[in-house]
Amino acid sequence: MEVRVVEKEHDLLRVELPKGEETLLIPLVEALQKEEKVVEARYFLGHPYLDRPTLLLRTKGEKPQQVLKRTLKDLTDLYDDLLTDFEKAADKAKA
Repeated sequence: MEVRVVEKEHDLLRVELPKGEETLLIPLVEALQKEEKVVEARYFLGHPYLDRPTLLLRTKGEKPQQVLKRTLKDLTDLYDDLLTDFEKAADKAKA
């Protein structure tokens, strides 16, 4: 996935994602908004054919890229656990 950092400051990070990947932004922004150090987390979709989906993250007291990495790791762990639970349930259903 090609991610492009558009703007990076000590408390602000703006990242563009590839077109078609905007569904990732909803759970990501929801998780970011629960973080204590996050002041603002939102996304912009823009024009569906001309613009790339963009994530805006503003933090206080911690670099936004650190918060983003931690949140992405937490989401990865959550979805890995969900996949494992689903596979176990699917195996039981087959039996």
